[in-house]
Amino acid sequence: MTRHVQEIMSAPVLTVDVSDSLWDAWQLLSVSGLRHLIVIDREGDCLGVISDRNVLAEPPLSEQHLSSKAVGSIMKAEFTHRLKPEDSAKHAASAMVDHEVEALPICSEDGKVLGIVTETDVIRSLL
Repeated sequence: MTRHVQEIMSAPVLTVDVSDSLWDAWQLLSVSGLRHLIVIDREGDCLGVISDRNVLAEPPLSEQHLSSKAVGSIMKAEFTHRLKPEDSAKHAASAMVDHEVEALPICSEDGKVLGIVTETDVIRSLL
């Protein structure tokens, strides 16, 4: 049986605005214990995902440095892949491999965030 991402995604999810500072994103990641945040614009439209690893790759890891950079500065400019709720878990896995990412946003047709699917979610769907 083919599972759809809407069956395996996590929802609701934490989001961060593309113009928020990396420091704010780091604080949200630290407090929540999550590894990924969905990036949205001012209208709430889904733009992509950042991870704790993206932030950690921005040395020096000081409050001053991270406060001076926006979340949008660490998103891959060419990355625009989003999943629809009806996409298969296999499609999600393939997209993660193709784009070399660990998580993808699940978005409605109008670009609103519905959830997130991670590598772990895909693996659990196989068990």
